[in-house]
Amino acid sequence: MNILDEIRNRAVAPTVAPREDVLAPQQLSSPKSDVDVTSTADSSVSELTKLEEQLANFPEIAPRVPVRLEAAIKQELDELCNEEKITVETLLEAFYVTCKEKDSVMKQVIKEAKKRLKSRKEAGNIRSSMTRLANLAKKLK
Repeated sequence: MNILDEIRNRAVAPTVAPREDVLAPQQLSSPKSDVDVTSTADSSVSELTKLEEQLANFPEIAPRVPVRLEAAIKQELDELCNEEKITVETLLEAFYVTCKEKDSVMKQVIKEAKKRLKSRKEAGNIRSSMTRLANLAKKLK
């Protein structure tokens, strides 16, 4: 068998029978149904109302916030979250809530955050200077 035949054989994908749409309205076998459609609709509405009331008891979730992290810390956070089967967002929320309750811990965290911010600004200034110098070198050539 040559390469062209192999490619043709791979191009023929196996077919799968189409699935039944479980949400599509079902055909009733008899014209008179034992199920009262209005009572089913009423129970669906009442169930929906119950679910809405339950959901109202949970806090509103804000849109996603893109967070840039130090590569090593991001990797450690991902590993921790995978082990514990939680998300980085819920871990961040838990850190904040826990620190908020302990004033000394919150002060320590804020101090560390300010130190990291200063370091990031310095790195940003260095990258900016490098870009300007590279652009200047290009113009001089």
